[in-house]
Amino acid sequence: MTELSRKGAKKSRQAIFGGSFDPVHRGHLAMADTAREAVGLDRLVFVPCAVSPFKTGTVATEEQRFRMLELAIEDMGMEWASLSDFEVSRPAPSYSWQTARHFSKSNPETEWHWILGTDQWNQIDRWAEPEQLRELLHFIVLTREGSGVLDRPGWRYTPVPFEHPASSSAIRANFGDHQEWLTEGVVRFCEEEGLYGRSGMPFGEHH
Repeated sequence: MTELSRKGAKKSRQAIFGGSFDPVHRGHLAMADTAREAVGLDRLVFVPCAVSPFKTGTVATEEQRFRMLELAIEDMGMEWASLSDFEVSRPAPSYSWQTARHFSKSNPETEWHWILGTDQWNQIDRWAEPEQLRELLHFIVLTREGSGVLDRPGWRYTPVPFEHPASSSAIRANFGDHQEWLTEGVVRFCEEEGLYGRSGMPFGEHH
């Protein structure tokens, strides 16, 4: 490839989608697909975060959350999506700037995007090392109907309308009533592993 053709080559567009995914549900998967279509992503990487042992409300282990993402991606035939253990293989807490720097250094020719909601976007200046995030990433901000997006001069971002009723906290609180929000493989895995009883605790631990 000549120098001229290298300069003219289109950069790959990839996105990082981080979260606890406890559990991953159809809303997460729809967010990924909506973001992909909105900005023409070539690839998307799900990055489950490491969770501090002192954080309350988390039920599934890091290994279980990782496996549920694998199953969900397979169930939905998302050939354009992959999964990274970068954050779960490191000690908590997970810092977004470290993740962004890792992927940027690993694939410097890629235009990296970050998927998040308006609540996170409104507070991103309070995240650790916001200057690095601004430099490294183009943000895909998923917005609910009727809500605006805070303008941040100097930041690259694309607002994308999105609605979905699924909620991980609702699933944890009442697994039996919300299985339609999960893919079949994830439902089977939760049942086999005894995850998500009606009170949000693993089956067999009700008092």
